[in-house]
Amino acid sequence: MPPLVAAGFAVATYDNRGMAPSSSPPAPYSVSVMTDDAVAVLDHLGWDEPVHVAGHSMGGWIAETLVVNHPERVRGAAFMGSANRPTAWEIAITTVERDLARLDYDLPPLFYATETLRYLPIADLQDSDVVSSWLSVLGDLPPWPNPGRLGQYEAALAWSTDPARTARWSEVRVPCLVVAFEHDVDSPPRYAREAATAMPGCEYREVPGAGHLGIVTHAGEVSRHLTEFFARL
Repeated sequence: MPPLVAAGFAVATYDNRGMAPSSSPPAPYSVSVMTDDAVAVLDHLGWDEPVHVAGHSMGGWIAETLVVNHPERVRGAAFMGSANRPTAWEIAITTVERDLARLDYDLPPLFYATETLRYLPIADLQDSDVVSSWLSVLGDLPPWPNPGRLGQYEAALAWSTDPARTARWSEVRVPCLVVAFEHDVDSPPRYAREAATAMPGCEYREVPGAGHLGIVTHAGEVSRHLTEFFARL
């Protein structure tokens, strides 16, 4: 956010339904419903003119849907670690997460912390200092309670396995940017590049050395790509 603000943009962020401090209504959730939530945020802010949209991971899926369903609200969009057809890994891990959420049992906090570490590059996982630093941040976070956890994982799995969504890339009619991370296991660069090619006029950037959490570990480079792209629109 700070680099975007410094570049002269007004920036708004929000937490999706199911993520505190936003409310957690009963499941099911869907990416389409959460896209409607995004539109409601824009309406609440009075941002009636087309805006720049940036989304990471599930936020990128919401941004994709916003671009296709409500192009009149979007001036340009950036999808980070999100634009890809589903991989076998993504479907398998999301299925496991959904099934654990259905059990409605809170596992030890260290489990959730170590599960998050899969988003780091292998080289970082081999570095005890890096792992210890991340665990010091994540290790004592409270469990993510239901119904938010179940609702979001069900929405994620439904999105990942829906073949219709990738077919809609050709419908994109606003300027878009796909930002991929070299070691991203959820949205591998070759799949992200494929998505960018399928979107008319879409630009592609790749952040070397980064995993899925590149928006945190390589924030400066990601911000530079966003500000340069949005400033041209």
